This record gives sequence, C-alpha cells and structure tokens, in this order.
Amino acid sequence: MKTSQSFDRAANVYDQTRPLPGLTATQGIQAILDITGPEAFILDAGTGTGRISIPLLQRGARLAGIDLSMKMLMRLKEKYSPAPLAQADAVLLPYPASCFDAVLTVHVMHLIGSWREALGELRRVLKPGGKYLNIRTYEPVGDSVRGQLRDFWRSWLTAQGIDVRQPGVQNRTEFLQELQSMNAVVEEVEVVRYPHAYTLLEELERYEARVSSDTWQVPNDVFEESLRELRAHMIDTYGSLDKQVEDEVRFVMDVASFAR
Repeated sequence: MKTSQSFDRAANVYDQTRPLPGLTATQGIQAILDITGPEAFILDAGTGTGRISIPLLQRGARLAGIDLSMKMLMRLKEKYSPAPLAQADAVLLPYPASCFDAVLTVHVMHLIGSWREALGELRRVLKPGGKYLNIRTYEPVGDSVRGQLRDFWRSWLTAQGIDVRQPGVQNRTEFLQELQSMNAVVEEVEVVRYPHAYTLLEELERYEARVSSDTWQVPNDVFEESLRELRAHMIDTYGSLDKQVEDEVRFVMDVASFAR
C-alpha cells in the first residue's frame, strides 16, 4: 500500500509557487460559500498553508483544517493564527461521525495513497445531506502546452524505468466511479475560466526548482538528464525558450451528495 505524500519540503515555497489568481480568489472562494452556505461547518482536508482555507475564514466561514504536514500547518498558523488545525491523514480523521456540513479537498486526492479509504472517512464525518467538494483551482481546458510538456517529461522517465505517478487518484474517471459506488450523486460545477500565459523558459525553471511533487522522487543525476531532454524537446518543438504560450484553465468543483 502506498503512503500519502507529505509536503514538508514545500512549506517554505508553496505560497510563492502556487498563487491563487485574482478570479479564483474572488469568484472561486465565493462559489464554495454559495454551495456550502454561510453557516456551514467546513472541513478542509489537506489544507496546506491555507491557500483556500484562509480566504474562507476571512469571509467568516466556520472551518477546521487538517494536513499530513506539520510544516505546512505551521506556515498557515504564521499567516492566520486563529485557524483551528490538526495534523492528520485523511484516512484517519480525528473527528466524530456526522459533524461537518461540508468537506473540501483541493488538489489533494492524487497524493493520498489509500484514497478510497479517505473518501470513506470524508463521508463518515459529513452530516446527512452534507456536501463533499473536490476542487481544482487550475485545470487545463483541452490539450494544454504545460500538459504536453509534462507528458513528454514523464514518458522519458518511464523509458528509464522511473514511475513518477503520485500514490493517489490517477484520473477523474476512477474517482467518479468510486463516488458513485458510494451512492453519491456528483455534479460538476465550473466557476470561471481564465488564461494563463508564460514562457517556455519559465516552465523549464519550474522543473529546475523541483516545485512539483512528482519531481521529488527522481534521483538527482537522472533528473538533470531529464531537464536536458526537456530543454531540447522545447527548442525542437517551439523554436525558442523565450516563446510565450497561453493555456486556458478553469476553477471547477465536483460537488457530491450522498444518498442517506
């Protein structure tokens, strides 16, 4: 059984490398509150440094947060000390049954090794009639350049015998199938689409900084070689690392209600 991925090593750079764009910070946060209701008691499972939970708390939400990484939680406390937090894995929540009106997961289910067990726990702590929101703040629309580059990089590593897939959910289809097996009715709610522009050099620098957690498990020598291959692929495909590209991305939520 694969264990969940801790983000201890990212605590000091997480906020700088995963900002919340303006439209997401306004329309996205409000959309969460519109679904949960203003009086809801919310659990943010995998709250991290508070990227979503702090804006919700600042708008008056009643919210508790859990995370596997104590360093991420400490960073959140530095930014917003009143936040009620607990260090915990989503597969074993430190809460009684039926105590939350809503549960959130934001870019976290792919990191939880026993993700099916975690879904069971999230359902357990939901009150009857409560909502589970699985949120993607940055999901490409169509075939993005960033996605194409990541596919090339991962394919090259696979050819070297290295699997960089995360321990949790591998695709949305298996995630939805599991929810449906739990008698959940799921609605996809798209909140906003927005353009994300960047240069190829900026994207290469993201890899060099090992921002993404799937870069952490690659041996240093292999990782350096993968960067050389990725750079060459970028130049061969697009002509220049200074080329600016633009992906369309969206803030979207899977909103699940479980049959009683």
